[in-house]
Amino acid sequence: MIEHNETQDSEGLEKQQNFCQWQSLSPWSMLSFSFGTAKAILSNGYAIIPIVFAGWKNGFNLQLGLIAALIMVTLLSVFAFIQWRKYRFKLNDQQLNIKRGLLFTRKDEIPFNKIQNIRFEQPFYFKPLKLGTLVIETAGSKDDEAHLAALNADDANLIKQQLLQLTAEPLQNTSQTDTTKVDHSAELSTELSTELSIDKQQTSPAITLVVKRNLKQLIQFGFYQNNLIWLAVIAGPILGQVNWEDIAEIPFIQQFWSSVVSFSGESVALQVASGVLIFLAIYCLFSLISILAAVLKYYPYRLDKRQQTLQRSGGVISHQQDALAIKRVQLLHFSQPVLARLFGVWTLYLKQVKGQEVEQKAAQHMLIPSIKTAEIVPALGKISELAGGSTSIPKRYQGIAFTWFTRRGFIAFLPAAILTTIEGITVITEIAWLLALVIMGLTFLRYKQWGYVIEDDVVWQHSGLFSRNWKRIPFNKVQHVAITQTQAQNKKGYAYITLGLASGSLTLPYIKQQDAHFIAEQAMARTKTDSNNWI
Repeated sequence: MIEHNETQDSEGLEKQQNFCQWQSLSPWSMLSFSFGTAKAILSNGYAIIPIVFAGWKNGFNLQLGLIAALIMVTLLSVFAFIQWRKYRFKLNDQQLNIKRGLLFTRKDEIPFNKIQNIRFEQPFYFKPLKLGTLVIETAGSKDDEAHLAALNADDANLIKQQLLQLTAEPLQNTSQTDTTKVDHSAELSTELSTELSIDKQQTSPAITLVVKRNLKQLIQFGFYQNNLIWLAVIAGPILGQVNWEDIAEIPFIQQFWSSVVSFSGESVALQVASGVLIFLAIYCLFSLISILAAVLKYYPYRLDKRQQTLQRSGGVISHQQDALAIKRVQLLHFSQPVLARLFGVWTLYLKQVKGQEVEQKAAQHMLIPSIKTAEIVPALGKISELAGGSTSIPKRYQGIAFTWFTRRGFIAFLPAAILTTIEGITVITEIAWLLALVIMGLTFLRYKQWGYVIEDDVVWQHSGLFSRNWKRIPFNKVQHVAITQTQAQNKKGYAYITLGLASGSLTLPYIKQQDAHFIAEQAMARTKTDSNNWI
């Protein structure tokens, strides 16, 4: 056994020494380059969907379409081949070096101490090959800094250890070999769980389960996170091309409409109820897309704590593992959309440095979906290293000054008053007054949602309209504070305070002047006595 372990250690050391020389990627990386380029084109081309649909309705030339598809595939293949041939990387004691490019060579030098996140991805086309991609993200970069595609498990693990300056992880017991061979995806999940802690002395870190979500909870998450507006933007132009007269002639549609009419009759209440039910049915139909996306991306969802690192894993088609150093969490954002309030659940975002989200291109922070209020304290209690201590959502909050509403709620009536003065009482002016009344009502609802709570080590911000949002801001994560006042605010004893964090700025409007100064003093006192890096 000892000789076997020594042999593996020597092989690992030899591989690490090989990484000190310029290395090329596996030819299988061309798959990653091709799919990555195609994904970027499609993700930025959703706006042309209505145009393509309209062209198809007006006549589609199959021959030209096939030629265009063939040209596109050929260009993607050539581009992927060039990327693979010109992509090289090597590691030394202090940094990762990458060079690429055909006509113009680009060389990136990435110091180890600037690396923010390392993410291991295993798309569906790499799963049968037992390969994966390491995505390296650094401080100050707007996009993913480097992709090392088509790496096998051993090489990815060794590169991770060098990048994060970690000691080698202990080898698994040989009695587990047969089981490991049967389920290689589980082996990949264990080996490639990245840790951002710089503690080199602990070689056998304990893993603590923070929370896991089952299929039902992820379906629930996809349902209440459904973005109907985004879908309407895309579907609207397409629906405009549909011949509704032909659809109305479909027997099923006619039978359905007859049922609605017979059910509602001449009752206005029943007609409104029927309309609401139809809207909910359409919403549920659109939600299927959101539910499917949530399940494919996160199932089976699992969040673990390993030393000073949070590790999230999941994904059906493309397995993904994300790692986030706990010290990089700037604030906790508890979001509860309207439908989530009906279920009594929240989405918890662990917000880190702005521009350095776990998924930079999507600006997506690490999140915990469908978490109940009663689950929050036990789950976050397992992450004792979170800045600020308290994690229990406050039950009530201090509201802001009513002046905030009076300065905004009645502005909408000004255009209606001017229009009435010019035109008199007409249908248009009546609609203008109705809209002004609605705007004032929405402004009042938003005013009622504004609030804050000051605790020993954190300040909470509450906001929303129909939804609810709590943001927990530790004083020791505040980088700068700005207090602004007009003369009128100063006389009434109110002020605006803006708290600047590495994840972005937050504002508490029209709060009591003494509270604003107390928050500023607490934040600056923590900053003065704490020399640790905010991020």
